[in-house]
Amino acid sequence: MIATEDPRVKLFGTLVDVVRKDRPQFPFQISKAPVGQYTDPRWFSHEWQTIFKQSPIIAGVSCLVPEPGDHFTNDLLGVPLLIARGKDGRLRCFHNVCRHRGVRLSNADQVERKKTFSCPYHHWTYDLEGRLIFVPAEEGFPNLDKNCLSLKEVPLVEKYGLIWVQPYSETAINIDEYLGNIVVDLDRFGLAKSYFFRQNTHYCKANWKLHIEAFQDGYHVTRLHNKSVGGFFADNLAVQEREKDHIRSIVARKEIEQALHVSPEEWDLRNHGSFSHLIWPNTTMIIHPDYVSQVTFYPVSEEETTIIHNMIVHEDIQSEKAFGHFDRSFRLIDQGVFADEDFHVCQQAQIGLKSGANSHFTIGGFEAGIRQFHEILYEKTGQYRKV
Repeated sequence: MIATEDPRVKLFGTLVDVVRKDRPQFPFQISKAPVGQYTDPRWFSHEWQTIFKQSPIIAGVSCLVPEPGDHFTNDLLGVPLLIARGKDGRLRCFHNVCRHRGVRLSNADQVERKKTFSCPYHHWTYDLEGRLIFVPAEEGFPNLDKNCLSLKEVPLVEKYGLIWVQPYSETAINIDEYLGNIVVDLDRFGLAKSYFFRQNTHYCKANWKLHIEAFQDGYHVTRLHNKSVGGFFADNLAVQEREKDHIRSIVARKEIEQALHVSPEEWDLRNHGSFSHLIWPNTTMIIHPDYVSQVTFYPVSEEETTIIHNMIVHEDIQSEKAFGHFDRSFRLIDQGVFADEDFHVCQQAQIGLKSGANSHFTIGGFEAGIRQFHEILYEKTGQYRKV
């Protein structure tokens, strides 16, 4: 049974009303977005200053690094970062930079486990809490105070199964205030109790906003995905709402008809519809029936994006049968849907943008989530202009 005061239930009720009355959530309207904001390198730099240097960014999922010594690196925010779980169980983020000559301490492409971090250049060594614990031939550094040469720490918050960092600020992150009632969704979908299954990284020649918009658009689902997952969904039945700088969305699955005949306490929020959350500025969380896709879009340039997709499952996979099921699910969603369809058309759109054929995008009535995304963008950056 689910609580009816749950904000997920309120929006799901809107979706049920849309289905029952066969009418859209909002009165239809058309708006436009200038294509220059996807192609202008000066505007891209403006976005970095006004969005990515000002916002907490999701760097991964907690279940990626469950044990002391588990760590990974992230170079996608313009600063080399090292994220490691200490012996005390606390997750920390450091500049991945030795305090002696600035060399990277770790080059881990995936999660690795270590007891210490040793610089490959001169072997200055740090513990998992970032303290400098060993300097070879220390007598060559008279009066060296190792306590003053700990790794430089970056604000990090680990909560609701997610990891936020803010490398351009020294202020602690108040993630509950930042998320608003999105915390209810993250908590009640059980992300903090989930298990990491697999990760993949994609490199796409398309602006980061095109990717965000693809996940705010229920209009394309049965069309673009007609050979993959489109058959699981009802056509053009989706609702959205803004919460602070985030967007909560639901796309109706074919099973939505079942929800019309039961009480709200019996709605199945994972099988009657698929929730999708835009967590500002660049992460999408998609709640599938038995797993979650956490997808973060890191801007590289005005026409390049690095995408990291983590698959999170609700069980600790022990059996061969369960592994086979999630392996097939991951390959379908990561390659068959995201890479071959969503990311592919975004790259095709970027090619079209550069042609000069269009001065603006047209955003229609079934694309209200994209319109809401642009409202938030404009609040952060101002209307597009040549800066």
